[in-house]
Amino acid sequence: MSSFIGASNKLSQEMKRMCLLIFVLFSTAASAEQVRIPWKGDYPHNSNKPWSKNNLYDSGFSKNFKNGAPEEFGEIQKDGELNAFIYSPRETKGPVPFVVVLHGCDGLSTLTKEWTQHVADVLNEHGIGALVLDSFTTRYVDNTCGLADLHWARRRSDDAYSALDYLIEKKLTRADEIYIMGYSNGATTALVSMTSQEIDHMHHFAAGFAIAPGCSPSLQNSAVYTRPIVIFMGDQDDANDPKWCLELAKKTRSVPVQMIEYRGANHGFPVNAPAHDFMGWHLSYNATAEKDMMQTILSAIKTRRFTKGIELR
Repeated sequence: MSSFIGASNKLSQEMKRMCLLIFVLFSTAASAEQVRIPWKGDYPHNSNKPWSKNNLYDSGFSKNFKNGAPEEFGEIQKDGELNAFIYSPRETKGPVPFVVVLHGCDGLSTLTKEWTQHVADVLNEHGIGALVLDSFTTRYVDNTCGLADLHWARRRSDDAYSALDYLIEKKLTRADEIYIMGYSNGATTALVSMTSQEIDHMHHFAAGFAIAPGCSPSLQNSAVYTRPIVIFMGDQDDANDPKWCLELAKKTRSVPVQMIEYRGANHGFPVNAPAHDFMGWHLSYNATAEKDMMQTILSAIKTRRFTKGIELR
């Protein structure tokens, strides 16, 4: 009987230690404040034309919150709001640098939520805030996955600028300390957001971090960038062809554009999930590449130093 009691006491102590560990882990993780952000799209670079198969290349520049795209079931809506999750560093006073984080073509899926939580944790540990922006839920869009095009990247660019304005209006950060970071379709959005086509916004992002973007020829050939950009990509990416991003980075520009390519990494390298296929694309986590990417982003934000060229790591 005494041995049973002793074993029970040991088990109880072990459970207490486990509960304490879980409490510590959760207490150090970033916690989010959910907000609604008014969408702004009334800019000269946009138009009132609804989506149609005949204007595929300019329908993304819209003054409508919903512009009748197939993913929106043809619905047109002038105004709207976006869901967002704000992660602020603990024990900080006053404005801090912020990063607007954009999801990929499948929206804020479970895996994407876990990834954005991880990004927020890393940024918060270094005194940097994160705003995770949801472009799809309030538009009732399921996903925009498929062949890469610029329609949704253009639509979501004004989403990102709406978030930027919100952070400034709420005095959570300074106007020159806001960065944009996106994955996949969100990365293509980050590239569009840094172009001269978006110059009519009052405020602009300090720099852009694009993770596995679709650097389509139409984007690459026409883009004039206004702020520094860092592109992160795996050399085995079969969702978005790395060669187009290499061409984008090679082009002479007035601002630094850098591409960092990771050996043996594919489209899924930043997301800590079991290897799987999605829409025929191979996705698997690469811890070394993901850690290096986050360290590079942190260093760039802290030092405000950006370079140009192509680097294989």
